[in-house]
Amino acid sequence: MRRIALVSSGLAVAAAVTGLNAASAAAQPASRPAQPAPRPAQALVRAATDGGNRVASPSRDVTTSGGRGRKYVTQGPRFNLPSKDPAKAGALDLYIKTLIRHTPAKAEIDVAVFRLRTSGMAKELVNAQKRKVRVRVVLDNDSLSQNKGVYNYLARHLGTNTKKSSWVVVCPKNRGCIAPSTKGVWGKNHNKFYAFSRTYDSRNVVVQTSGNATGGMYADYNDAYTLVDRKLYGAYRSYFYALAKHRPNGNYYRQTWSGKRAVAFFPKASGDPIVDVLNRVRCDGTKVRLSSGIFNRTEVAKALSRLDDQGCDVQVVAATFGTGTLKALARPGRHGGPAVHYFTGDSAAQAHSKYLLIDGTYNGRRHRMILTGSHSYTVDALRYNDEAVLTLMDSSAFPLYVSNFGKVYAAARGKLVVMPGAKTPEIPVGPVGAADYDD
Repeated sequence: MRRIALVSSGLAVAAAVTGLNAASAAAQPASRPAQPAPRPAQALVRAATDGGNRVASPSRDVTTSGGRGRKYVTQGPRFNLPSKDPAKAGALDLYIKTLIRHTPAKAEIDVAVFRLRTSGMAKELVNAQKRKVRVRVVLDNDSLSQNKGVYNYLARHLGTNTKKSSWVVVCPKNRGCIAPSTKGVWGKNHNKFYAFSRTYDSRNVVVQTSGNATGGMYADYNDAYTLVDRKLYGAYRSYFYALAKHRPNGNYYRQTWSGKRAVAFFPKASGDPIVDVLNRVRCDGTKVRLSSGIFNRTEVAKALSRLDDQGCDVQVVAATFGTGTLKALARPGRHGGPAVHYFTGDSAAQAHSKYLLIDGTYNGRRHRMILTGSHSYTVDALRYNDEAVLTLMDSSAFPLYVSNFGKVYAAARGKLVVMPGAKTPEIPVGPVGAADYDD
């Protein structure tokens, strides 16, 4: 089946912002020994400050402070570039492994991922545990069928008893760890985050990525955003231990703000925060960009089409479309409809990042907003999966995302061309439950 790439200019990010409350409503972590309270983050990185969050260029993993030789993790975005160069293709995978290697004894690593299939990542986590790092891992149930040897290796070395200091657990079959089972739907833990109590000399570090620990992290276009933030680290930890408890909750949705950054956790039983955000966008020179592996959320597509009608510059790239989504995007409207690119069958790489970029007026004020994480623009991600989405009012990171979008958009050679009165183009579409199936 051919897959299609779609990129849009920032809608998803704004949506998450709208739905976020000023106060954190994070779930309470599971009761267990040796769970220290998060400690204040140490100073991070060079570069400008935005909303109290210092962000640096992603060209270096760490920066050195003063004459003491301390090394601090660089905050901000990173992207891989699918190619024959393993350093570029595997930039995100290699970066995460570097952080694991520099996690000291007695520190903690909490990992929640969809399909941990690579032995290399599993070995890094086990090696950390052998150095007396406390390593905990939550996997989706599909990890058992994709490469059970990797799970068995982790279970043998980390154990499966959550009362111990290290362990690995797997979500129940046919559901997420929190998202309940729903007939006819492939619910899952679709998260992709790594939380470090300490790595190098930084504390309270979270890496939120779109890539799974599979070959797809090299083969497809992915992004990752590194946070060093006590409050958001605490929110991720609370969510992580809620995942580990396996208590079903179809309306888990929680949000936590810290300065100009926020995280939201899913599933959500009603409403769509992405649509809410798009509805707050005013088209007075505003640009919107959206990238997703699969795009089948029809209401989001309709909102993008409405913004195009109102004069916004809307671009989308995706790997696979839903039929309803494609019809909404193919509607000519007043300005010809959103500009849509997709990957043709001969494309070596696909879009796999899940981000929305908004450059313009949102909620009555000029903003540059980024929304990124594990949350694809699918119905599953909204209603039936365990997911995390970062909202970043981060003007320093925004140009880097725009640049990445341009590369992915250009790499997607298929173009949706719509003529008034023409039928919906024959572009390959995928089933609703196919999100990230072949990561």
